[in-house]
Amino acid sequence: MNKKKQIQIVIDATRNKSGGAIAYLKNFIKHIDLSKTKIKKIIIFSNEKILKQIPNRSFLIKYNHPLLEMNIFFQIAWQVIFLPIFLKKNKIDILYSTDSSTFYNNSHSIVFNQDILSFDTQTLNQIPFSLEKIRLYLIRFLQIRSLNRAKEIIFLSNYTKNIISKNLKKKKNFNIIYHGIEKNILKIGKKNLKNSSWNLNSKKKIKIVYVSPLFLYKNHLTVIKAYCRLKKKYSNLEIKFIGSYKHNLKLYNKLINENSFVDKNNFIGEINQKDVIKYLIKSDLFVFASSSETFGISLVEAMATGIPIICSNKSSLPEILQNGGIYFNPKNDLQLSNQIEKMMINKNLRKKKSLLARNRAFKFSWEENTKEFCKIINKLTK
Repeated sequence: MNKKKQIQIVIDATRNKSGGAIAYLKNFIKHIDLSKTKIKKIIIFSNEKILKQIPNRSFLIKYNHPLLEMNIFFQIAWQVIFLPIFLKKNKIDILYSTDSSTFYNNSHSIVFNQDILSFDTQTLNQIPFSLEKIRLYLIRFLQIRSLNRAKEIIFLSNYTKNIISKNLKKKKNFNIIYHGIEKNILKIGKKNLKNSSWNLNSKKKIKIVYVSPLFLYKNHLTVIKAYCRLKKKYSNLEIKFIGSYKHNLKLYNKLINENSFVDKNNFIGEINQKDVIKYLIKSDLFVFASSSETFGISLVEAMATGIPIICSNKSSLPEILQNGGIYFNPKNDLQLSNQIEKMMINKNLRKKKSLLARNRAFKFSWEENTKEFCKIINKLTK
């Protein structure tokens, strides 16, 4: 590329749906500093719901298309037919796909992987034959196709890179760039550390919180079974599940109908980030039971608030949390109940792990995240 030429980037965010993916887009645009790059304009395509959440910047242009409001097949049609036309007509230099199941790549494409579920064989095997299973296999095919064609690939963790790279034809330019954490949450967390020294094994309510949408691989059933076992022993125990569940009412109804200590009042539903943080601050213990995560933005937010953490030992989670919590097998409810009780009765353990988790949270910075992205841009535009 011409050294004096200023460049234009298109961000294809057409299939970003998860809370972590949306948080990334918002903070990426908010924190990126273009002064040390040749970028003059960033154009982002997504659905209206996401575009409304992304902050306005002088260099940013937001675009929508009717097909982007529809299902995956219409979104692929847009990527195949309309996206190449737009890129060519507007002489776009770099295509940045923030979902690695994109159908289109150009010669200077960056692909960001934020989804490992379709590569998680154990989880896939648990899903009965259905449209959802077909969708996941289609996404896997699209991800492999897209990643093989990319000039640069961004992964959220070393774990994700190691799993997915085994499925690629040849070694690519791999980049590990962690998500960040908002500074205002870290400031709140400093005040909240006093919670870790409370005597939780008293008559005062012991509040457990799990922040995650209701999917099979999030293992809500394991958490509920562990909670019900402990509730028989500790009547002052309380649990709240934060995250969307209306998309999976069959599983939701099964959970509340088959477990005597859980009802609809235990499920808060989807709420905004500020309210999530409020719940974390008011709670005493945080459980994270997912089997399949590329990063775990909810986990890092919990780390930042200083709440003691009992975490799944699967996927990327031990890489992110490190020694900032205690671990359990997310399919073993007895092990989880033992770990929760261990954290409840051991004040020194709670305090130690809370401090370690909070210190670890400071390593995740949106400023650093966007700096690393700009390094990739500078490499491509030498």
